Amino acid sequence: MTTRPRRLLVATDLDATLLDHQTYSYAAALPVLKRLKTLACPVVFNSSNTEAEQVQLRAEMGLQAPFIVENGAAVVIPAGQLGRTETETQVFGPPYDELTAQVTKIRQAGGYRFRGFTDLSVADVASLTGLSDAAATAAKQRRGSEPLYWEDSEPAFEAFRAAVAQLGLQTTQGGRFRHVMAQADKGTALAWLVQQYCQYYPEVEWQVVALGDSPNDLPMLRTADIGVQVPNPHRQPFELTGVARLVVAPSPGPVGWAAAMTQILSTEKFL
Repeated sequence: MTTRPRRLLVATDLDATLLDHQTYSYAAALPVLKRLKTLACPVVFNSSNTEAEQVQLRAEMGLQAPFIVENGAAVVIPAGQLGRTETETQVFGPPYDELTAQVTKIRQAGGYRFRGFTDLSVADVASLTGLSDAAATAAKQRRGSEPLYWEDSEPAFEAFRAAVAQLGLQTTQGGRFRHVMAQADKGTALAWLVQQYCQYYPEVEWQVVALGDSPNDLPMLRTADIGVQVPNPHRQPFELTGVARLVVAPSPGPVGWAAAMTQILSTEKFL
């Protein structure tokens, strides 16, 4: 009887997880990233960042695996990965142009006061976020979610939320913006991507590890075989339930990320 080889599939949040909260450095994680590459274990970004924002970071790190953008709104499979000859994007919900058209109709019907990224110039986004013009340009290149700069009351937002839900969409709360997207999340997108890996590599037993620091990472931690909570002193603690096997990193950011992954690699038998 032949035992299937086991490999890790690592899904990770970026800000305050793989990247330092203040400096955005990932230097402390580089040795582990190099080891994972040697073991042919894909590292999948799963964050709120857009495709354009993630592409540059993946290139810097030398990563080639598919990646999940905009809090699970879409999965991007680059050419050469999972048998794709061209880059493929799986969007969970209406494409961005359709989504923003629906949001605009709701705004007009209800008289709500807000500005979406589709309404904002690059200079506006840079001013509201503190990003450079180049980074703001990348942030505006969206696939399936729309950040809103809300300028109305909270009761108005509750009415807006109800109107959005009637179209099968959802709203989420970010640091500066409210977001409108399909009924998907980081866990939904990760589950879909894991299925693609299982179909393309049926001879491999995939062990999924997910790392994150915030409540919106919980769905992917629940999807994984091993969920890693990376502590974030800048966030309120949140309850972690429904995680098959929970590992708590010993420190924040890439230092904690590297320590947790080193522990997992040393206690699990792969390949």
